[in-house]
Amino acid sequence: MINPRRCHLPPSGALLTALLITLWLSGCAVNNDMTAQQRPEAADAYTELGVAYLERDNLRRALDALNRALEIAPEHAEALQAQALVYQRQGEMVLAREHFQKALQNAPEFTQARNNFAAFLYEQGDYEAACEQLETASQDANYPRRSQLFTNLGQCYIAQDQIDLARKALQRAQQIDPRYSRSYYLLAELEFSQGNESPAWQSIQTYLQLATPDREALQMAIDIAYSHGEDSIADDYRRQLDQIE
Repeated sequence: MINPRRCHLPPSGALLTALLITLWLSGCAVNNDMTAQQRPEAADAYTELGVAYLERDNLRRALDALNRALEIAPEHAEALQAQALVYQRQGEMVLAREHFQKALQNAPEFTQARNNFAAFLYEQGDYEAACEQLETASQDANYPRRSQLFTNLGQCYIAQDQIDLARKALQRAQQIDPRYSRSYYLLAELEFSQGNESPAWQSIQTYLQLATPDREALQMAIDIAYSHGEDSIADDYRRQLDQIE
């Protein structure tokens, strides 16, 4: 599954308390009483509160806070995206899609939302639309997790059986961040499926150097090693696999 980027806030009670105090002190309880300066601050605070509740899986309160943010600022892209994530979590897929689209209409440069929308589309089986979103998102050279975007794009191309494009996307991810392990895993899987044993072997070796292997990774490493004629290494991977409960 394509990796979404979660809205990251520490799920602490102290954070929620601080946000609630901020809202109370700024007089945000009554929409009509807010000054022009208070309105964007209030919308931001309610959005952060909603995201904090979302991180704690308190979807009802998350939705309440985000609705409040959107009452104050109907085009608030971060609130719209967070609300899309709430609806997605609740299984309200039509509403989730609508809110992702609204967020991106209001903030086309909101790359995190575009990546999360792509993950949503991928889960819905709409691979072509997901790839389109990721193609756009990956053009953001300033996005701090750009290697993840290209890796997601590679996975999306694989789902459409566009092997050459997938390979290029995964190699681009590695060029941007040579230590992003997931790109090597997917490239090893792709190359092995195409009968390209040497590049598959190189990729899985790099992956195992960068990441703590799970059962699936070790099993693939075993298969590639045997296919590549590395029987002793395959046996070693087998022993590691047997030690995983």
